[in-house]
Amino acid sequence: MELPPLPQVCRLSVLSLALLSLAACGSEEPSSETSGAQPDQAPASSEDATDPSTQGDKAPVLADIPMVTYTYDPQAGDKGVTAEDGGPGFTGEGWETNLTFPAIGSHEAIPGGTMRQHMVDWPATLRLHGKDWNSSINYMVSDFCYESLLTVHPTTLEHIPRLATHWKISEDKSTYTYRINPAARFSDGSEVTAGDVVASWQLRVDPKTLDPSSNASFGKLNEPVAKTKYILEVSCNKPNWRNFLYFSGMVVFPAAEVSIPGDEYLDKFQNAYTANSGPYSVPLATIKTGESLEVQRRDDWWDQDNPAWTGMYNIGTYRHEVVSDASLAFEMIKKGELDYYLVPRAQWWVKDVPEVSAVKRGLLVPRKFYTDKPVGTSGIAINTRRAPLDDLRMRQVLQALYDRKLFVDKLYYNEYSPLTSYYQGGTYQNPDNKLFEYDEYLAEDLLDELGFTERDGDGYRLKKDGSRLSFDLTYSSKFSESSLTIYQENCKDAGIELTLSFQTAAARWQTMRAKNYDLTSTAWGALVFPNPETSFGGHLADIEDNNNVTSYSNKRVDELCKAYDEEYNVAKRIELVLEIDGLIYNQMPYVLGWYNPSQRMLFWNKYSMPAWGSTRTSDYSDLHSIWWVDPVKDAQLKAARADSSLTMDPGSRENRYWQQGR
Repeated sequence: MELPPLPQVCRLSVLSLALLSLAACGSEEPSSETSGAQPDQAPASSEDATDPSTQGDKAPVLADIPMVTYTYDPQAGDKGVTAEDGGPGFTGEGWETNLTFPAIGSHEAIPGGTMRQHMVDWPATLRLHGKDWNSSINYMVSDFCYESLLTVHPTTLEHIPRLATHWKISEDKSTYTYRINPAARFSDGSEVTAGDVVASWQLRVDPKTLDPSSNASFGKLNEPVAKTKYILEVSCNKPNWRNFLYFSGMVVFPAAEVSIPGDEYLDKFQNAYTANSGPYSVPLATIKTGESLEVQRRDDWWDQDNPAWTGMYNIGTYRHEVVSDASLAFEMIKKGELDYYLVPRAQWWVKDVPEVSAVKRGLLVPRKFYTDKPVGTSGIAINTRRAPLDDLRMRQVLQALYDRKLFVDKLYYNEYSPLTSYYQGGTYQNPDNKLFEYDEYLAEDLLDELGFTERDGDGYRLKKDGSRLSFDLTYSSKFSESSLTIYQENCKDAGIELTLSFQTAAARWQTMRAKNYDLTSTAWGALVFPNPETSFGGHLADIEDNNNVTSYSNKRVDELCKAYDEEYNVAKRIELVLEIDGLIYNQMPYVLGWYNPSQRMLFWNKYSMPAWGSTRTSDYSDLHSIWWVDPVKDAQLKAARADSSLTMDPGSRENRYWQQGR
């Protein structure tokens, strides 16, 4: 399963900075298999064991990144609101804020131009909340077009202002207060107020939106209170250090549009957007259902002159076109019909890309980006509600027959490494997890132990009722077929009938979330700050439309998840996740696959970028967020495409800025 352009997935966003890695976890070629990011994921923050909003490692501020300052007008706002209530003259005394931090973009950036990308399928909905909303294109729209109270700086992982300029956390960590920037406006010209935040929270907890993970996460908070037009207060009903993360990072919708019952919201915004406060918008006229849409830079964004955002939001128009065939998309990037492309196949990267004429001439740039993004989970999800998949021994059989070493070596040019954790690659990975090796003898022994000793004339093992031991495996990327076909043969040799069933990305996503499958090839992005509950909480095991798609349930894991939620000490939280990882790993709700340590990108040589290339935790889905169309390069590219004798300098083949000093 080689990793493709994800339909979501889940990924790390620099724009909302929710730090989601929906993205390429390195699984080989399941372009459309990548699942959506967890809908309740929220911004991360700086490391401070006493602060409920913090966890994780703080990155050093590198010397060659300049500092910038978030500015706001202290005299802005409704003159009928006092300074103490957040209006004109507000001083911020007694409040927290974070106004100076390392630049995210470059002061050399120039706004304008276009970037053409593809998406593997049209999303099930264009809504930005509720049932089936979390696809990659919807995350991109959310990140570029909408804002939250606070965001997270991608280098320092500290909270910084967005719609709110200041905030407070009570001494007992149970109550949060925010002061909204009176200058903030939605795209329809209306003010952003505390009432809009209240309405946005009410939408998140409305069960009629059919989003139980979101309901559960935001339900740990009591209903927010609009103390004044610009001051908002919210308290926790359950202790959870992530409450501040979630609420601060919640996208804010206009109350005038979303103060309706959840089922009405689902229908009204099935293929539409509310007014938004962010730097981009999706004009209705650009939406061609099933085909394409455009995300366009706004000239009237309320915060566009803020020096904090220097060098960000540069590209004038992002055009996203549905191209379900990754081979066709590869041909399109080579022809110049796309501008930006994640190379999903190791073979293409190693063998085909260097032979492309435009690559040889420097017109089309191949570059690997190594960032600090966390690694997600990829492989084959197992529906543990169905017998005999509910038996650990059967899951052990399925893992033992998955010859990852062969796949990586013979099919994927050793571009990948096998996963040995559900939190691969850092602080939260359990070091005691041992690599699951290919072992056909173990599989045979376990199948005999399970009682599947009789075989039919074709060599398939039989159940007690005389039917074959058979499983259906769904997938949605044709590139997965090489490894899955070998896996199918391995299973056949062991006596298991494995039926490979191709589905569109949207269909596979829906059947997986409905838990209407046996096995499904998939890949998830990762959170910078793990939230095991949403993927492995037992309370979600028998409920549809959530990210516990395997129906995993374990009493000890539930206890650890509760302790993790209530633990404010960073070191202790890490220990809790290490134990969680070890338990889940050994109970095998997934047949684990492999991961790619880099993002293999192809892009036309008209873009420039800072020395750091991307934000610290970017993946392919937002590497470009601090790029810009360079007028000089653009002119050179046009000339070179018209004159085959001309070449361009492609620059380095790798960018390892965020791995300096390792």
